[in-house]
This record gives sequence, C-alpha cells and structure tokens, in this order.
Amino acid sequence: MKYDNIAVLIPAYKPDRRLNQLVDDLLAADFKRIVVVDDGGGEAYAPIFADLAGKATVLTHPVNRGKGAALKTGLAEIKKTPGVSAVTADADGQHTPADIAKIADALLAQPDALILGSRDKKAMPPRSKAGNTLTCGVFGLLTGLWLGDTQTGLRGLPAPALDRFATLEGDRYEYEINMLICASEQNIPVKEIEIETIYLDNNASSHFNALKDGLKIYALMFRQAGKFVLSSLISALLDVLLFSLAHYTLGWSRIGAQIGARVISATVNYLLNSRMVFGKKPTNQSFARYAALALCVLGCSCLGHLALEKLRVPAILAKILVDGLLYFLSYRVQRSKVFGG
Repeated sequence: MKYDNIAVLIPAYKPDRRLNQLVDDLLAADFKRIVVVDDGGGEAYAPIFADLAGKATVLTHPVNRGKGAALKTGLAEIKKTPGVSAVTADADGQHTPADIAKIADALLAQPDALILGSRDKKAMPPRSKAGNTLTCGVFGLLTGLWLGDTQTGLRGLPAPALDRFATLEGDRYEYEINMLICASEQNIPVKEIEIETIYLDNNASSHFNALKDGLKIYALMFRQAGKFVLSSLISALLDVLLFSLAHYTLGWSRIGAQIGARVISATVNYLLNSRMVFGKKPTNQSFARYAALALCVLGCSCLGHLALEKLRVPAILAKILVDGLLYFLSYRVQRSKVFGG
C-alpha cells in the first residue's frame, strides 16, 4: 500500500476526542501504522487512549516528560522496523489528515529529506506570528538555513535520519529546533510544504510556555555561537599576551611579534573551534580550509578599513563595523564549510 513504509507519530498530552477522530481519519486515508505517545496525562485521559486499542500503537509515559521526550519515545519504536519513515503530527486538531498525507507524499518523493509543514504567518495569532518570525530570523542568521516556519509540529522525518533524531538533546519544545539544527549540520535536505494554518480557540490547547520553552529554544540556538565567542576571546587574549612577550620582553620587531603571535593564536583558535565549538576531529583538510579563511578574512579586513578610511569613517567605528561583520561571516563559513558535513 501507498503508506506502508510511513508511520504517523502523534505525541499527546491531555488530549481530547479530536485525537480519536484524527486516528480514525488517518486509517481511512490509508495510513496503516500510527504511533501515539501518552505523555503522562493521567487517569482522567486513560479512556481516550484506551479507545485507540486495535487502531494505533499506544506508548505511555508514567509522568509528563515533554513533547520532545514523547517524540523520541515514538521514534525509538518506529525505527525498530528498518526503512520506515515518520510523519509527526499534533493531537489537538491543528493538522488535518489531508495535510498529513501531503507531507507523507512529499516524503515519498524525497525519502532523504526533512519535510516541514509550513504555515502562513499572516493567519497566525499576533503573539505566535511575532515569536515564529523572530525565531526564523535568528535561526537563519546562525545556521544559514532560512525557513518560513521553525515551530511547525507537522514534519516528515526520513528513515535514514531516525537514529540521529531519536537521540537528540531536548525533552520539550526545544527538541524540535534541535532537529533543525541537526539537519543543517548534517546537510540533510529540508523542504517546506505549505499547509493549512489552524489555531483553535486562539491556540488555547497549546502547552507551550512562552518564557520557559522560549528560553530553552534560544539557549540551544546560541549555544554553539556562544562557544565560538569564548574560543575567540581566548585566542584574542593569547594573541595579545604573545605579542607583548615577543615585542617587549624578547625584543622582536612589531611586525615579527604580530606575525608570530597571530600564527600561534590562530592555530589555538582552530583547535578550540574544531573540538570545543563544532565537535569535529582536527584534520589537514579542515586546517587548510581554516587557514584559507583566515587569510581571506585578513584581506577583507584590510580592504574594508581602507575603504572606510577614504569615507572618513572614524577608526574605532570602522573596526566595529568591519570586524563585526567579518566575525559573523567567519562563524557561518566555519560552521558550514570548514567544519561542516
């Protein structure tokens, strides 16, 4: 059958009967494997899950652990069958059977891609629209992966990536942003499919905590960038100390001290970025790419300063503008080209 190798995964925390209707509709739409995770809703919700017997595989968390944990529990079950992909959907009625089928069809067409059901921001409630827009922008700047909807729960997960996705960090909503970070780091193709934008009762059924979950999401996105900043600060301090030692103590010329200090500090920066920031083993290839990038950054920095000097931009302002831009671009290039893959 069409969807024999696709399982629909539905994490559910304190759902209503819309969950049962969704499962019935999916069965009617030719989905044969449905996995529902009861994320610790308690005895009051047991009848809803009991009515799914014979229709879906129901997994239960004794206590509420969060959406990310529920998704990982479901993925661990699904990946027991080799070659099966997964479509994740919410239990609260925001994802229609037609849209779930649309994501499944896209996954069948691109079995190695991560498929995202992208909603129209214009149809979102103001608070959701603002938060989603900001997150999309920050995520794009940090990863280079520009998406229209980073918070969608309707996703098609390719079978080859299930092992990796099932072990990602995050037990609540930050898990979903971590999945996108993983896709950008592992060069997993990402394709967005437009879906219907549904917010029932102004999204009253959502368990998303704007402060708690929002902070976790942004902490996860900025964690790697924060390590990059720390690595850069350590290398800059070492550069100054080595320059001072060579010039003032050993009597080297300013140019000689500058070159010597920069070679050593840049090598240390490469090792820190490789291990601490991007979690990769140093190689001759990545070092060569890093060295080429460093020379390119140095050349662009000189050209930028010369250009702004001709425009009579104050030196300190020119340094902030030029070095700040190059610092950001260097992070992006190191992430995607030097240590990427």
